[in-house]
Amino acid sequence: MKIYVVGIHTDVGKTHFSAAFCKVFGYDYFKLIQAGEPKDSEFIHKFSPATHIFKEGIFLKTSASPHKGKRLERLNYKGLDINLPKSENLLIETAGGLFTPLDESVVMLDYISTFKHPCVLIGKYYLGAINHTLLSLEALNQRQISIKTLVMMGKKEEDFDSFINSYAKVKIVHLDFYKDKIETNAFKKAFSFILE
Repeated sequence: MKIYVVGIHTDVGKTHFSAAFCKVFGYDYFKLIQAGEPKDSEFIHKFSPATHIFKEGIFLKTSASPHKGKRLERLNYKGLDINLPKSENLLIETAGGLFTPLDESVVMLDYISTFKHPCVLIGKYYLGAINHTLLSLEALNQRQISIKTLVMMGKKEEDFDSFINSYAKVKIVHLDFYKDKIETNAFKKAFSFILE
């Protein structure tokens, strides 16, 4: 199965989840577009050194929105022309949020809609996260993209979870940010349903 890891915003924990998922379930890793360094693939390699990491679809030196980096670096590519690697078990990490530009005319969600595979939506607790989460869920549902689960990063906030759950009826699973190691057994127990 191919699966997208998408975020409600930038820096919410997509790469943390991706590294753990690849390590525990033996998935290959592909970053659709990388803007700036250090590369997310370096984090994947650090925590899951056995993971096969494909070269990113597009690499931009500029740590900014891809449409800006493309212009500044005078690159010539079309976002929808990025080919997914041939792998039966592939995790595809997008950049930023669903409406982050992929080039000057399309966003991440356009790519996901064109090349449909199930997704895991990653969120983080902060002021405004309810709005960003519900907008992201609505956008995915409107494009008829299968949402395997919503993963909330960080210490659980019951008020947030209960509102999202009652409003959107989505399965919420929690994952703490990690600095030293991945608790593989706990992760496997919590997330094995995604592969069903």
